[in-house]
Amino acid sequence: MNKIIPQFVFFIPVLTVIISYFISSFGGFVDWCMPLLDGCTSISKVGRYGISFYLYKIFIIPSVILMIIFWYQVNKYIYKSNLLLFLGITSCIFLIIYLFALGFDGKIYRFMREIGIFIYFILTPMCQTFLAFSISNNKIRSKFYLYTLLSMYLVCVGGYLFILPLDNSNYENVIEWNFALLIFLFFPLFSGLLKKN
Repeated sequence: MNKIIPQFVFFIPVLTVIISYFISSFGGFVDWCMPLLDGCTSISKVGRYGISFYLYKIFIIPSVILMIIFWYQVNKYIYKSNLLLFLGITSCIFLIIYLFALGFDGKIYRFMREIGIFIYFILTPMCQTFLAFSISNNKIRSKFYLYTLLSMYLVCVGGYLFILPLDNSNYENVIEWNFALLIFLFFPLFSGLLKKN
């Protein structure tokens, strides 16, 4: 399995979002803050305006294609499961739908964004959890870090359900930022824990 791909899957989107945030902040499109802690803006809003609109599509969409390659390689070299491959690719397709619709106005585009990111946030953690529990111990050095990461998913979901009745967008944004970061962090973490064949 090519271990460079999971690194790109993580670093390209993260760097793109960080750069886009600063560009959008300088442009006055979003507030200045520490989004992971303050939640002053959503990840989506960062990529809707100005140059950031193009950066999201130019850099993050190719990284999602690399994510598809990741799931293909997992199926071929690590753990054979056509269901896992199907769900992994499906989640990526919905993320691409979200990215294509980002920055455009209208009910159809809003629906595409909402369904795209919702399906991705559901399917990808499911696939990652399934993979972590299913992979043989002789193929990975330790599952401890993966299980720790997955437990943080539960914290995010539990936190979201807790703050949902409060109707506070800042709290929701904080969870969104952290949850997204954890999801992307899984890829280099998993590949880094794989034993050499």
